[in-house]
Parts: sequence; structure tokens; C-alpha cells
Amino acid sequence: MESQIHSPLASLLKGLRYLETSQQTIDFANQWLVKNYCLFGSTYAALQSGKGFGVKWLSWSPPDLFTSKVHEVDFNEISLVYQRSSQPRIITNTEMRQINPETTEWAERNHIQSSMSIPIQFEKDINGIFILYRSADQPPFGSEDLQMAGEVAILLSNVLKWQIRVEVSEKKNNELDQMLRASLSMTESLELEAVLNAILINALKLLPLVNDAHIFLYDNDKLQFGAALFQDGSTGKAWAEPRQNGLTYTVARSGEMILVKDMCNHPLFANSPEGWCGSIIGIPLIVNHNVLGVMTLAKLAPGSINNHEVEILNRLAIQAAHVIQNVHMHAEIALQAFTDPLTNLANRRSFEWEAQKTLDLARRYERTFCVAMLDFNGFKRINDTYGHATGDDSLRLLAQCMSDTLRKTDFLARFGGDEFIILFPESTRGQARETIELLLERVRNCQVPVRPLISECLSFSYGLASYPDDGLELPELIYLADQLLYKAKENVPPPAV
Repeated sequence: MESQIHSPLASLLKGLRYLETSQQTIDFANQWLVKNYCLFGSTYAALQSGKGFGVKWLSWSPPDLFTSKVHEVDFNEISLVYQRSSQPRIITNTEMRQINPETTEWAERNHIQSSMSIPIQFEKDINGIFILYRSADQPPFGSEDLQMAGEVAILLSNVLKWQIRVEVSEKKNNELDQMLRASLSMTESLELEAVLNAILINALKLLPLVNDAHIFLYDNDKLQFGAALFQDGSTGKAWAEPRQNGLTYTVARSGEMILVKDMCNHPLFANSPEGWCGSIIGIPLIVNHNVLGVMTLAKLAPGSINNHEVEILNRLAIQAAHVIQNVHMHAEIALQAFTDPLTNLANRRSFEWEAQKTLDLARRYERTFCVAMLDFNGFKRINDTYGHATGDDSLRLLAQCMSDTLRKTDFLARFGGDEFIILFPESTRGQARETIELLLERVRNCQVPVRPLISECLSFSYGLASYPDDGLELPELIYLADQLLYKAKENVPPPAV
């Protein structure tokens, strides 16, 4: 990839490639700009998008560029000017001295004669600017510098956009993890079957004369069997499926408790099978006016459920509903935390979890496995030519194509951007390569619609690493596969113009 980028931007890209955070990228960029473009100093300010005033200084180089009074060069209201300028621009000395008195004093003290801004743009908004300074003994900024700044702006905007997206996603995942720990503290188990059985065990302990207890889950106007427990200890099978006009469906639809003291003489059981006698209660499991399910408890004798028992069951139902909601929340959180929202494939976190299990088994039983990193060739052109929405649709289709091609034992995940990673358990290098080549053929034949009646075909480059020959730890294998991927991409010819 570097061979396609004009020097000295290749050195910037090389330095940025393995930086993990946006702050690291900003710090490195400031240092790189000072070193490569004969600057007195460089700084980065984050703009408060849409507000038209105020900046947050995040980084500057050299370290002593500013004194402790960072706000001596604050832009205040005129930062709106920079938010409206999507192209690099030379800042005149007159502009510099109109910002505020502190800026004038700082510029005169340091003999600043020429300044230039490089906007960092995400989508439509200018999210920040690099500001470059040259002193009196350095050449003023000119047209060549503006051209260079435009190329730098595009590169840094793309890198920072993805890093900040990842950081926002990681923050969300951390918040989801905190929610997960909170829900774990509310119950001993987050397995739905175990939770439902525990609820019924408590119900029969509270009402020892109950013959059977059931929970049916309610979703999209349908009841589904959840759990059953009988007085003799048997479990796992319902006494009978709920009838559309029976007690359980009536409770679910109305959200109201129903107590039937004599099933033999109640309209809800008019068409029930012969022999259904006794008393039964149906209690909705409700959270925030949403019926999650219905718990029923029956006794063999008519009229034997009293008011005190009803009160006890109502309290249990309230607790049960919240426990079930916690289980649903846990399942949803787990799905979000381990699934890529765009492609519905596993995400990086899920891959690392699965790969660690494979590594542990490989160590224990002296097995081999492989890791492959994939990156689509020319995918940036799809985004640039047809827009990011088409690019997203293309990624979904390509992800599905790959998923359909791989074996069930292989593990495909989206690593980030248009990079994917595959785990090949118990596979040699040759076996993994054979599968990848088949995958490459299928992808090349995959028609990606980009416009009505217009389709594109893509290929990918890959890097492959094998355990234990290439490394004994997972990070080593991923790093090597990534390195080999980029070497492979260097040999990919640029797209025809």
C-alpha cells in the first residue's frame, strides 16, 4: 500500500499503522509535521461541532510550544470560521492578531510569521484542526504546502475517523459489560432454563400443596413453553399446550391475574379435556406494562387457593418478571458485545475469545490451527465512487458470501473496516490456504450491485499464520498474518483509471 502513496506521506502512514488510539495518532501527527515540514510548532484542537465557538487543545509539539496558559491561543467565537472551511488554509498574521490579545502576545513573542490550518473532517462536520506555525527564520506557507496539507488531511481524517469510531464502540461495550455485571449480581444464573426452573422451585416451596407449576413465555402474541415442575419432582414437559381461548392466553393478552376456583365449572375450561378439575391461578409476569410470560399453578382440589397464597404468588411473580427481563437483557447485551452490527458476523472480541479456546486446546492436545487476515482490494473505490451506504451494503453481501463458503468449523469475524479474520481450527497451513483460495474464487464471482443494473466484483489479499510454526501466542499469530497481508497488498496493482 505504501508504494502507492507519495513520499513523505508513506512515512506518515507507516508510523500511523499500528497506533491504537486517536490521541496517539494526534500526538504522532504533530511530531511528524514539525519534523517533516520545517515548523516552529504544530498543535491539534478539537472543535465543538455545531456550536461555533470553543476549542479543546489535545496535543502540541514541541512540548514547550505553549506555556501553562493554553488558552492564550484559544479561538473562542471565530472557531466558526474554521468549522466552515473544509480545505486547508493559510492564516494571515492579521487573522492571528485578531483572535485575542493573548494570541497576539504569543505570536509576537515567538516571532510567528506564517500559520496554516489543516481541518480534520468526519462525514460533513469539521471535528478538529491541526494548526501549523512557522517563525520569521522559516519560509512562509505557500501553494505547495497547501497541496501537501490536503493530502495529510485526507489521510489523518480517515485514520482518526475509524479510531474514534472504535473508541466509541469500546466505550459502549464497556458500558454494556458494566450492565452485564450488574445483572449478574441480581441472580445466581443467567441461563433462562435454569432461571425458570429456579422460579418454579421457589413457587412449590412457598405453596407445598400445589400439584404443578408452569411458566410460558409470551412474545409477539404467542406463548412458548418455558418450564414445568410437578409435585413428584418431574420437570421439563408441559401438562398441556395453552389453548387460544384458555386461561394462559387470556392472562397473557389481558395482563390480569385470573383465579379459577373450580375448573370443572368455569367458562375458560368449558372445552377442556375430561378430567381437568381442581383450582388454578394464572399470573402475568409483567415489567413496565409488558407481559413477558404467564405463570400458572394448579391444585387438584377445587377452591383450595386462598387470598394469602395469591398475595405470595403476586410477590413471586414480580420478582420472577424482573429476573426474566434480566436474562433477556443479558442475552441482548451478549449479542451486541460479540456481534458486528453491520455484517452480523462475529466481531473482534468474539474472535479473540474463540481463538483463545482453540489455542488452549491446541496446547493441550498438540494440535495445529491457522489464522488468516483478509482485506478487500479496491474497496475504498466503492465507497468513494458510490457512497458509504453502497459500501456498507457491499460489505454485508461479501460477508454473507464468505460465511456461506466456509466450513462450519471455521470461524469468520469482522476485524474492522473491510478487514476480516478467519480461524481455521485443527488445520495445517496447506489446508487453510486451500480453503482461502476457494473463498477467493467465490468472492471474485460474487456480483456486488452498486447501481441499478451495475455490479462490481472484488478480490481480497490475505496473510496466513500457523500455530505452532509461526508463533505460540495469539497476538503473535495475528500480527504476523497482518504483516503478511500488507506485504500481499503491496503487490496488488493499482485499479485502472
